[in-house]
Amino acid sequence: MKHHPAWLAAGLLIFVVLACSLGKKTANNSNSNSNSNSNASTEADGGSGAAIKEIHMAKDDGGSPGAATDSFAPGDRTIHCVTTLKEAKSGTQMKFAWWIVDADGSQNQKIKEIDYKTRALENVVHGHLTLPQDWPAGKYKVEVYVNGDLDKTAFYSVR
Repeated sequence: MKHHPAWLAAGLLIFVVLACSLGKKTANNSNSNSNSNSNASTEADGGSGAAIKEIHMAKDDGGSPGAATDSFAPGDRTIHCVTTLKEAKSGTQMKFAWWIVDADGSQNQKIKEIDYKTRALENVVHGHLTLPQDWPAGKYKVEVYVNGDLDKTAFYSVR
């Protein structure tokens, strides 16, 4: 029996697509479970979580996000909030709303909002905030909105 190369190529292509699809579903399930456990201390229950797969706070490493943490020193002038989107879509509207939860006599006070629009294939987005002086000790949060909807909130403290 003679095998036709076109049928062989089509069968191989279908096999690869199915294998990739099954592997992607397994990876997403295991990642979402481990992310929800590892970020339990930094994520709020508020927000839909529909667009963001993972969120964490990070120290500054020369203008880029460095080590993940939810505790900063007052002299850590630049603080990053790093998000990983579930899908990389060009034109996704992101907003990082930085808040004082309770610090230096202030409570529930908005510090600043930062807007950003994603580019093609961009699924890791970070917003950062730099203060010209040391951060006051206390508790803070960053609310991350995706296309106008609150998706996730990350909490951090300055000690």
